[in-house]
Amino acid sequence: MVVDVKQADARDATRLHDQLLWRIMLRYAVVTESMQIGPISFEFTRVADPDRVLDEVAQEEDRREKLTGKRKREDELHLPYWAELWDSSIGLAHFLVRQWAFCGAGESRLAQFAREQIRNPQRAVRAIDVGCGMGLAGVSAARLGLHVLFADLEPPALLFARLNSLPDRERCRYRRVNWQIDRLQERFDFILGADIVYDRSQWSFLHTFFEAHLAPGGAVLIGEPGRSSGEEFEPWISARGWRMARFNQEIPGRREPIRLLQLTRD
Repeated sequence: MVVDVKQADARDATRLHDQLLWRIMLRYAVVTESMQIGPISFEFTRVADPDRVLDEVAQEEDRREKLTGKRKREDELHLPYWAELWDSSIGLAHFLVRQWAFCGAGESRLAQFAREQIRNPQRAVRAIDVGCGMGLAGVSAARLGLHVLFADLEPPALLFARLNSLPDRERCRYRRVNWQIDRLQERFDFILGADIVYDRSQWSFLHTFFEAHLAPGGAVLIGEPGRSSGEEFEPWISARGWRMARFNQEIPGRREPIRLLQLTRD
């Protein structure tokens, strides 16, 4: 009996896709659309109505407070920010593709790695998408051939990330991560983060996480939509020994560009 490996893999991928989608749709209404990131296109499944998900969490907290007389602090609520497809994640995805897909025609650390990849295609480039949400930045990185660890505190986010990265699953891993306390015992060439510096109380935790997980010669790439907190973060992180470069990334439908912050140690 001759087994067609490609057909078997395709059947396995379809079965896994259907299983993941079923688990997601037990709780969330979703929409699947074609994403065009530069020359790269792929199917991406996201929450159809993020506001509804947030409202459900708020209603459940109101119900719990009425029963117990106690209200959780905001940092205990696990508000579903992951359910929103933020402009910063779209901007970070476009930046990854722009700098990598065009043979490294840029001046970022990512472009330098792309040029090195041309010379040494066997060298695996490792990335972690921190606070990955539904996984857009990490999916784009995996499409480009990077080996990606999708990391988020919220299990539903990781379900979406796993579903969206299925075509490149051989280069993808998934892990629940709390950047405040978790240490992964591995380092990455790139740490990706979309919209993760809006809360000043998290900066010191992120700084420690970056130090523990960035490989020599690598870079932290942060997508930031232009908040005042992002402006304040730049001198704060620079004062802690990081070399910072700023890039602007246009995205369709947005008047102002997304700000991309590159942090390096050398």
